Amino acid sequence: MTENIKAALEYAVELNEHGLEILTAADGTEYYDANKFNLKELDPKRYPKTLQLSTLTSLVDYLKSDLNGVNKQRLIVVVEKNDEVCIYPENDELEHRPLLIGVKARTPDLTFGRFMSSEQFNTMLQANFIDDNDRGTLIEFSSAVKIENGADIEDTGVSQVTTIKSGVATFAKGKAPNPVLLRPYRTFLEVEQPASQFVFRLDSNGQMALFEADGKRWVTDAVDNIAGYLKEQLADQDNITVLA
Repeated sequence: MTENIKAALEYAVELNEHGLEILTAADGTEYYDANKFNLKELDPKRYPKTLQLSTLTSLVDYLKSDLNGVNKQRLIVVVEKNDEVCIYPENDELEHRPLLIGVKARTPDLTFGRFMSSEQFNTMLQANFIDDNDRGTLIEFSSAVKIENGADIEDTGVSQVTTIKSGVATFAKGKAPNPVLLRPYRTFLEVEQPASQFVFRLDSNGQMALFEADGKRWVTDAVDNIAGYLKEQLADQDNITVLA
């Protein structure tokens, strides 16, 4: 305790020597004005505003153009996630590393984990998913589902069986495809869209939903695809390092 008091007194003397006024509260607590140490540089170093892009092609074109002397800088290209790439220069003399370029892919809004009508469901599949793997099978099944009074959905927890239209006026039992392999548009168009598994579900009203079932592995695949594309396109740029 004595050592603490001694240290506090020595600090108070030091502050007085620097011309700082020490204020004492009613309970004996001592304060000083810290704002006097909060100095601001009159002419600080200026950094350019982040360049915002939306395609990998535009990024490659810029990095190869030597605009703003970009070829004279050592750059780090970081694939942050499936739809975002960030470009940073080396640390400057102030140890700052500003974001030089941000690239954000324009991807459609995808609705997973929420039930919707068959019309909305089929529109989503046709507009936002690549036409391969199980897309066609899923569209065919969802278009034929018929839920009326007396129609039941047999649910085992893994698969579902319901009534489907098999002709102009005939109906039969149809087993919902599960799981399904699909490729929605979730990353930059310059690279392959990763495929992943989904669980397809029907509710008692005939509404439909997709639930992601691959533990987000597709994100890793997308990041790898982006990094591979950029490394290939920028192979002749010795000043650029691509990280994923």
